[in-house]
Amino acid sequence: MSLQNTLKNAAYDNAAYIARGTFNSVMAAGSGGVSSRFVAHAALLVYGLNAYTVIAGTSTYTNTQYYNNGTNSASVHAATTQHSLIRITNTASTGVAPSLSTSTIGPFTVDTYFANGTGTGQVGCYAQFALNTSTGSAGLNGVAISQGDQIYVVNGTDATAVNLISIDYQVLPLANLVA
Repeated sequence: MSLQNTLKNAAYDNAAYIARGTFNSVMAAGSGGVSSRFVAHAALLVYGLNAYTVIAGTSTYTNTQYYNNGTNSASVHAATTQHSLIRITNTASTGVAPSLSTSTIGPFTVDTYFANGTGTGQVGCYAQFALNTSTGSAGLNGVAISQGDQIYVVNGTDATAVNLISIDYQVLPLANLVA
Protein backbone atom coordinates (compact mmCIF):
# COMPACT_ATOMS: atom_id res chain seq x y z
CA MET A 1 0.00 0.00 0.00
CA SER A 2 1.34 3.37 -0.96
CA LEU A 3 1.75 6.11 1.58
CA GLN A 4 1.60 8.61 -1.26
CA ASN A 5 -1.94 9.10 -2.48
CA THR A 6 -2.52 11.32 -5.46
CA LEU A 7 -5.35 13.60 -6.45
CA LYS A 8 -7.09 12.70 -9.70
CA ASN A 9 -10.30 13.56 -11.42
CA ALA A 10 -12.54 10.94 -12.98
CA ALA A 11 -14.93 10.82 -15.90
CA TYR A 12 -17.81 13.31 -15.62
CA ASP A 13 -20.30 10.46 -15.04
CA ASN A 14 -18.28 8.75 -12.29
CA ALA A 15 -20.40 7.70 -9.29
CA ALA A 16 -18.39 10.03 -7.04
CA TYR A 17 -19.80 12.99 -8.98
CA ILE A 18 -23.36 11.71 -9.34
CA ALA A 19 -24.13 10.51 -5.80
CA ARG A 20 -25.21 12.91 -3.07
CA GLY A 21 -23.59 12.93 0.34
CA THR A 22 -24.73 14.27 3.69
CA PHE A 23 -22.99 15.78 6.66
CA ASN A 24 -24.92 15.07 9.88
CA SER A 25 -24.61 16.73 13.28
CA VAL A 26 -26.50 17.64 16.46
CA MET A 27 -26.69 21.32 17.37
CA ALA A 28 -25.39 22.35 20.77
CA ALA A 29 -28.18 24.00 22.79
CA GLY A 30 -27.91 27.66 23.69
CA SER A 31 -27.47 31.01 22.06
CA GLY A 32 -24.76 30.75 19.43
CA GLY A 33 -24.46 26.98 19.86
CA VAL A 34 -22.74 25.26 16.94
CA SER A 35 -22.82 21.97 15.09
CA SER A 36 -19.68 19.98 14.50
CA ARG A 37 -17.62 21.21 11.54
CA PHE A 38 -17.22 19.66 8.12
CA VAL A 39 -14.15 20.09 5.93
CA ALA A 40 -14.75 19.71 2.19
CA HIS A 41 -12.69 16.78 0.87
CA ALA A 42 -13.18 18.01 -2.71
CA ALA A 43 -14.83 20.90 -4.52
CA LEU A 44 -18.50 20.52 -3.55
CA LEU A 45 -21.92 21.92 -4.34
CA VAL A 46 -23.90 22.33 -1.09
CA TYR A 47 -27.61 22.04 -1.82
CA GLY A 48 -29.66 22.03 1.35
CA LEU A 49 -29.76 22.52 5.09
CA ASN A 50 -32.17 20.17 6.88
CA ALA A 51 -33.22 20.51 10.51
CA TYR A 52 -35.29 18.25 12.77
CA THR A 53 -36.36 19.59 16.19
CA VAL A 54 -35.73 17.32 19.18
CA ILE A 55 -36.12 20.04 21.86
CA ALA A 56 -38.38 22.97 20.96
CA GLY A 57 -37.16 26.53 21.28
CA THR A 58 -38.73 29.31 23.30
CA SER A 59 -37.82 32.36 21.23
CA THR A 60 -39.88 34.43 18.81
CA TYR A 61 -38.27 35.76 15.62
CA THR A 62 -39.57 38.22 13.07
CA ASN A 63 -38.53 37.62 9.47
CA THR A 64 -40.33 36.62 6.29
CA GLN A 65 -39.92 32.98 5.35
CA TYR A 66 -41.69 31.06 2.59
CA TYR A 67 -43.18 27.57 2.92
CA ASN A 68 -44.46 24.79 0.67
CA ASN A 69 -44.12 25.87 -2.96
CA GLY A 70 -43.40 29.51 -2.11
CA THR A 71 -47.03 30.61 -1.96
CA ASN A 72 -47.30 30.74 1.85
CA SER A 73 -45.19 32.93 4.07
CA ALA A 74 -44.94 33.84 7.72
CA SER A 75 -43.25 36.81 9.32
CA VAL A 76 -43.66 35.78 12.97
CA HIS A 77 -42.03 32.57 14.22
CA ALA A 78 -42.80 31.39 17.77
CA ALA A 79 -41.30 28.68 20.03
CA THR A 80 -38.41 28.16 17.65
CA THR A 81 -34.80 28.89 16.83
CA GLN A 82 -32.86 30.09 13.81
CA HIS A 83 -29.85 28.57 12.10
CA SER A 84 -27.22 30.08 9.84
CA LEU A 85 -24.72 28.19 7.69
CA ILE A 86 -21.16 29.45 8.16
CA ARG A 87 -18.46 28.94 5.53
CA ILE A 88 -14.76 29.54 6.21
CA THR A 89 -12.58 29.64 3.11
CA ASN A 90 -8.95 30.39 2.34
CA THR A 91 -8.72 33.31 -0.08
CA ALA A 92 -4.91 33.32 -0.34
CA SER A 93 -2.96 32.23 -3.39
CA THR A 94 -1.23 28.86 -3.45
CA GLY A 95 2.09 28.81 -1.62
CA VAL A 96 1.43 31.70 0.76
CA ALA A 97 0.11 31.87 4.32
CA PRO A 98 -3.64 31.26 4.65
CA SER A 99 -5.98 34.24 4.63
CA LEU A 100 -9.35 33.11 5.97
CA SER A 101 -12.67 34.62 5.03
CA THR A 102 -16.03 33.85 6.67
CA SER A 103 -19.44 34.09 4.99
CA THR A 104 -22.91 33.50 6.43
CA ILE A 105 -25.94 32.05 4.63
CA GLY A 106 -29.24 32.47 6.43
CA PRO A 107 -30.82 32.81 8.92
CA PHE A 108 -33.35 30.01 8.53
CA THR A 109 -36.17 29.55 11.04
CA VAL A 110 -37.01 25.96 11.99
CA ASP A 111 -40.78 25.77 12.35
CA THR A 112 -44.05 24.62 10.79
CA TYR A 113 -46.34 27.00 8.88
CA PHE A 114 -49.87 27.43 10.16
CA ALA A 115 -52.77 29.09 8.35
CA ASN A 116 -52.81 32.09 10.69
CA GLY A 117 -49.54 33.35 9.18
CA THR A 118 -47.38 32.28 12.11
CA GLY A 119 -44.68 29.66 12.02
CA THR A 120 -44.46 27.58 15.20
CA GLY A 121 -41.65 25.32 16.32
CA GLN A 122 -42.43 21.98 17.91
CA VAL A 123 -40.74 18.67 18.65
CA GLY A 124 -40.75 16.58 15.49
CA CYS A 125 -40.76 19.62 13.21
CA TYR A 126 -38.72 19.07 10.03
CA ALA A 127 -37.60 21.97 7.87
CA GLN A 128 -35.56 21.92 4.67
CA PHE A 129 -33.88 24.99 3.22
CA ALA A 130 -32.48 25.18 -0.29
CA LEU A 131 -29.13 26.95 -0.44
CA ASN A 132 -28.06 29.15 -3.32
CA THR A 133 -25.83 32.06 -4.16
CA SER A 134 -27.06 35.46 -5.27
CA THR A 135 -26.79 34.20 -8.86
CA GLY A 136 -29.06 31.24 -8.15
CA SER A 137 -32.81 31.47 -8.67
CA ALA A 138 -35.65 30.35 -6.43
CA GLY A 139 -33.31 28.50 -4.08
CA LEU A 140 -31.79 26.38 -6.84
CA ASN A 141 -28.21 25.74 -7.96
CA GLY A 142 -26.55 25.26 -4.58
CA VAL A 143 -23.47 26.95 -3.15
CA ALA A 144 -20.09 25.94 -4.55
CA ILE A 145 -17.39 25.46 -1.92
CA SER A 146 -13.72 24.72 -2.47
CA GLN A 147 -11.69 21.75 -1.32
CA GLY A 148 -10.52 22.51 2.23
CA ASP A 149 -13.37 24.91 3.04
CA GLN A 150 -15.01 24.49 6.44
CA ILE A 151 -18.78 24.63 6.97
CA TYR A 152 -20.89 24.44 10.10
CA VAL A 153 -24.23 25.66 11.47
CA VAL A 154 -24.72 28.14 14.30
CA ASN A 155 -27.87 28.72 16.44
CA GLY A 156 -29.60 32.04 16.78
CA THR A 157 -30.28 33.46 20.24
CA ASP A 158 -32.63 30.76 21.58
CA ALA A 159 -31.36 29.19 24.81
CA THR A 160 -33.08 25.78 24.72
CA ALA A 161 -33.66 24.48 21.18
CA VAL A 162 -31.80 21.40 19.93
CA ASN A 163 -31.97 20.27 16.33
CA LEU A 164 -30.52 17.44 14.29
CA ILE A 165 -28.82 18.89 11.22
CA SER A 166 -27.93 17.45 7.84
CA ILE A 167 -26.36 19.24 4.91
CA ASP A 168 -26.75 17.78 1.40
CA TYR A 169 -23.81 18.05 -0.96
CA GLN A 170 -22.49 16.69 -4.23
CA VAL A 171 -18.90 16.53 -5.50
CA LEU A 172 -18.52 18.90 -8.44
CA PRO A 173 -17.81 17.17 -11.77
CA LEU A 174 -14.07 16.89 -12.53
CA ALA A 175 -13.14 17.88 -8.95
CA ASN A 176 -9.91 16.35 -7.69
CA LEU A 177 -10.41 13.26 -5.51
CA VAL A 178 -7.92 11.20 -3.52
CA ALA A 179 -6.96 8.16 -5.62
